[in-house]
Amino acid sequence: MNSEKITDNESKYFVPGSNLSKPKVRNYVYQELASREHKKAFGQFSSSVTQRVETLDPVKIYFDAQEQLISGSHSIDFDKGDILIKQSGMYLIIAAPQVGKSCFLTCGNTPHWIDFWLRINNNDLENSAVRRSLVDNFQKDVIPINVVTPLHAGDKLNIMMAAETKDEGMGIESIEPNGEPVIPSIIATLIQLD
Repeated sequence: MNSEKITDNESKYFVPGSNLSKPKVRNYVYQELASREHKKAFGQFSSSVTQRVETLDPVKIYFDAQEQLISGSHSIDFDKGDILIKQSGMYLIIAAPQVGKSCFLTCGNTPHWIDFWLRINNNDLENSAVRRSLVDNFQKDVIPINVVTPLHAGDKLNIMMAAETKDEGMGIESIEPNGEPVIPSIIATLIQLD
């Protein structure tokens, strides 16, 4: 450790266990955003559109927004419902669909399920599915999907949904509360772990 005494003001710039002086650490902390390089890939995607299941076949969920970067380029990209991997590695994937249904007169009170899971290169990923049963159109819920899996450069990732019935307007819902930000129908986050 440096023999110089570090004041309270300076301690926030000192890396414990290192011999780095204040200016070197401070330069690192305050480097210009344009020169920052992210070695690990990350991406966050969302949809401001309500998407309903209108078939008994699996349905691909579409995205219409990606996180904003101050500078540089996205390390993960998307094309509608396809999340495109640019860098190989182990990834943490968290998806949070906002689930609901829209049958005001025809629902009754029989519960029906809706499932969500991941698909990589058109193959379903084992142990990635979650299920929620809904009774009426007043129920809203966020159903999280959490997966750690290897992904390779060039892989295409999709988040899928399927429902027990196509007649009750089951799906993911975007909500626009007054005086608040839009609640997306889904938010998905990918972070490269290694």
